Amino acid sequence: MTSGTRTPSDRKCGYAVCGALVLAAVGDAGPEVVKSGSLIAGYDGPGPLIYLALAAFVVGAPWRFAPLAAGAVSALFVFGGLSDPGFRDRLVTPGEAIDFGAGWLQMLAFVAAIVFGLAAMWSKPRDAADG
Repeated sequence: MTSGTRTPSDRKCGYAVCGALVLAAVGDAGPEVVKSGSLIAGYDGPGPLIYLALAAFVVGAPWRFAPLAAGAVSALFVFGGLSDPGFRDRLVTPGEAIDFGAGWLQMLAFVAAIVFGLAAMWSKPRDAADG
């Protein structure tokens, strides 16, 4: 293998990144869907679709650095969420249980995507001679 292709440990970390991004999508769309009672009527923006597209990229791309790229984008999402005063209030004030839990699910899922993206880079790439 060349250093740009994935190893089995890279793939495991990539799947973990995908799972984290799916949980982030659930945390983002969940409160609106629950409140409206409909998947279509509860749609509030492209965030969950972006997270799912990023997860599909991580699974589909043969590039070894795809999980790290997803982790970097997740770091931007964490920064964006924490820079919004309304979202910060949602994280520290448990007014509504669904909003509070979904906000924390989303943030923790992004942190997990960052950690697993970095873990994919810690695995040593194998050379063609390694088999």
